[in-house]
Amino acid sequence: MKSKVISLCAVASSLVAILLTIGAYIEMTDVFMLVTASIIVLLPLYYNSFKGSLLTFLVGGVIAVILSAFSFAVIFPAYFTFFGIYPIVRHKMLQKNVKNLTCIVVGLIWCIIAFYLCYLYYTVVLQMPITDIPEQFAKYVVYLVGLLAVVFFFVFDRSVIVLKFTIDKTLRRIIK
Repeated sequence: MKSKVISLCAVASSLVAILLTIGAYIEMTDVFMLVTASIIVLLPLYYNSFKGSLLTFLVGGVIAVILSAFSFAVIFPAYFTFFGIYPIVRHKMLQKNVKNLTCIVVGLIWCIIAFYLCYLYYTVVLQMPITDIPEQFAKYVVYLVGLLAVVFFFVFDRSVIVLKFTIDKTLRRIIK
């Protein structure tokens, strides 16, 4: 890797670690920090460095887990199963000229599986009660998780594409 890529990976990794750590400690910001960190992972792709982007994903996530004292908060399973790696895979599929419909179907299935895995992790492993849902909707929570995954995927997927373009445009102005 070139020195520019390495320095950009270092900056991006530190930003990812900071954002995920803030999301782990301040619960009301966890989803915002998760999405923001997953967009920051795209910075090394400015130089078309997939290795750098994967390194940013892993190093930033691991440092954030260490900084949060290994408390596997709500944010980390979602980051490692879908949100951190999906933008990298999406960009790679677009670069390999995979049809957009195929990208969407693969991403949608992956998102639904990740949401259900996180739901099982929180309810079965961590035994977190779901108290915010009214009783009449409690029996439909499995369907609500799937519906939430579908809606969230389309918003997230579109934001990844738009923000990747914006990041590239901004970095072109900064880096010469």
